[in-house]
Amino acid sequence: MAKAKKGAQARGNYSNLHQLLILKLEALYDVERELVKVLPKLAKNATSDELREAFEMHLEETEIHVERLEEAMDLLDVEPRAEKVEGIRGIAEDGSWVIKNIRDDAARDAALIAAAQYAEHFEIAGYGSAREWARLMGHTEVEELLSKTLEEEEAANEKLTELAEGGINERANADQEQEEAEVM
Repeated sequence: MAKAKKGAQARGNYSNLHQLLILKLEALYDVERELVKVLPKLAKNATSDELREAFEMHLEETEIHVERLEEAMDLLDVEPRAEKVEGIRGIAEDGSWVIKNIRDDAARDAALIAAAQYAEHFEIAGYGSAREWARLMGHTEVEELLSKTLEEEEAANEKLTELAEGGINERANADQEQEEAEVM
C-alpha cells in the first residue's frame, strides 16, 4: 500500500478522529523540529551549568522525539511531514526575546526556564491529546511511542521546575535585592 502523500488527506476538511490524529502528529513534528533549532540557543545563553546541561540533554531527547513521530506516522502509513504551528514560533520568539533583553545572568536563567516551560506545557498538551486519540482508535504502537515522549516532556518540565526552585529563582531575586540595596 502506498503511503498517503498528503498526510491528513483532505487539507482543511478534517472529518474524523483519524485525520485529526495525523494532523496532530504533523503539528508535533513541526514543534519538535523547531525546538531542535531553539534548544541550542537556550543552552548557549544559560549561565547555570545545570540549566545548560538540562537544555542539552533535552535537545538529545527532542531529536529522538522527531524520530518517534516519524515512526508513528510510518505506522499509520503516512509520509512524515510538518504542519506549521505558529504557536511554537511565538514560544521560540519568547526565548529569543529573553536572550536579547535580559542582561542579568541570574534573571536571564530564570526567564529562560519560564520560556522553556511554555514549550513543555505546549508539547504536553499536544502529546496528551494525540496519545488519547491513538488509544481510542486502537493504535497501540503509536500510543506507546507517544506515551514515551509524553513522559519525557513531563520529566523535562519537572527538571526545569526543580532548577528554578533549587536556586536559580533565588539567585535572580538576590540580585534584585542587592540592586535595590545599592540604590538606597
